[in-house]
Amino acid sequence: MPAAAVLTLTPNPVRVGQDLQFTLRSPIGGEVALFVESPDGSVTQLLPNRQPDGQVRLNADQTQLFPSAGSTFFLRASAPTGVHTALLYVSSGPLNLSGVSEYASPSSTFATVSTQGSGSLLGAVAAKVKLLNPGVSATLTFTVQP
Repeated sequence: MPAAAVLTLTPNPVRVGQDLQFTLRSPIGGEVALFVESPDGSVTQLLPNRQPDGQVRLNADQTQLFPSAGSTFFLRASAPTGVHTALLYVSSGPLNLSGVSEYASPSSTFATVSTQGSGSLLGAVAAKVKLLNPGVSATLTFTVQP
């Protein structure tokens, strides 16, 4: 089994209104999924998405920023404040998120994660992603402050 992926966040700690950037790294090449669970239990799928640069593929031992410096969008910290959890998953094959998330309509930019609720990201969501996709993962806990 390869070593785990690595996920970090800048800045950390985070304040509401600050722009965020994740650093992604993996010992294997593959397609990337990135999710965040907020303190209220809502789970958001950041990657993949339907933005022009919303399909990220990492090469083995490559470090990549998300959003990248030339990205068409940005991530900005917002409420709710408190402890958030992020999950990075790098699939060694084609990324399959069937039953994990879906786009509400053809014009939706971000997919809606099917399972919501406190602890669901590292529970049901992570388990389903790992079941469907061989690969490696990383988790990150960060606090959004007022």
